[in-house]
Amino acid sequence: MGGSTVRWLEEYGSRGILEDVQLAVGCRTQASFDKAKQKGVLPKSVQRFVALDLNVPENNNNNNNNNSKDDSIASAIQGFDLVVHTAGPFQGRTDPTLLRACVQQKIPYVDVCDEYELAVTSKKELMDLAQKAKVPAVVCGGIWPGMSALMAAEAKAKLEAQTGEKCDTLDLSFFTAGTGNAGPTIVSATFLLLATPALVFMNGLAAKKEPWTEPRTVDFGPGVGNKPIWLLDNPDVPTTATTLGVPNVSSRFGTDPLPWNYLFGAMKAIPRPLLYNREAMQAFALFSEPIIRFVDRLVGATNAMRVDAKTADGKHVVTSRIVHPDLEVCVGLATAAFCVEVLKGTIAPGIWYPAELSQEARTNLLEAVKEDTISYMV
Repeated sequence: MGGSTVRWLEEYGSRGILEDVQLAVGCRTQASFDKAKQKGVLPKSVQRFVALDLNVPENNNNNNNNNSKDDSIASAIQGFDLVVHTAGPFQGRTDPTLLRACVQQKIPYVDVCDEYELAVTSKKELMDLAQKAKVPAVVCGGIWPGMSALMAAEAKAKLEAQTGEKCDTLDLSFFTAGTGNAGPTIVSATFLLLATPALVFMNGLAAKKEPWTEPRTVDFGPGVGNKPIWLLDNPDVPTTATTLGVPNVSSRFGTDPLPWNYLFGAMKAIPRPLLYNREAMQAFALFSEPIIRFVDRLVGATNAMRVDAKTADGKHVVTSRIVHPDLEVCVGLATAAFCVEVLKGTIAPGIWYPAELSQEARTNLLEAVKEDTISYMV
């Protein structure tokens, strides 16, 4: 996902959408940076490597260690006009270390965080500081979460304009074939989500439900068709519910091939402490990479999103759909589009969820993500 974002930022530079683009990539080691270039994940034109490791254990009681970590990150990002954080999985993280460093250095920021508690902490702890420092930042950006929240905001606005009634329900539905070419990290993130209660909103109140339950079959339209999906935690649920004032919101996800969905369901039998162990799940996903890549070649990489906004009586529905042929490509496109808006100044100083952005920024972002779509109905 980081590599895709880099390629799209470079593409936006070549089109003149961004001027004088100079890119650097932060990795734990020079070897991982070189490997990414050899594999074509990063374009060969990107020469600058920055040593950056966010995986130093958090909540360490040794303040000297924590200060050393913060100082190392601050030193690594000095002099940049924007920092983009795509180093997932985000599950289990509790400290917005990189965002804090950006606010202190007065550097705009975008991330693709899909962990609600971390996003809340980012906003709660750093909102005032970011506004005082005049630093714009978007958390939970990317394709989903991210663009899907903008789809929800747009669908709600259209429903209420057409009917004169309040939006009562937002159903968020997602499908990705295989890993969407995004590789083992998205698999390990899914494993972690299977150990995370799915946060939903019912009648204006937050509730936690068992993940990978309450299946539905949803029509994702041309190129995808009907697919089964299951409840899965997604920060778009609480951010849209609270920001847009919609009392009923939930999110579901499914994948191809069909047996993978049942495998995910079966994995919930694994003890939750192990299933929620970031290192163990990442190691398992890396071990499984050959079969993951093989399946990806069989099923493709399609990414589909659907949002349904409904009135309380269920008689009126506005449906939005966006389908891309490749998740890895479209998540980079979406993340780079958020970067463009931050750099253009359409996003005010502060820490923002996508659903909170201005109408101008929302329109620009949804227009940008239309590129390379199989189908687009927003």
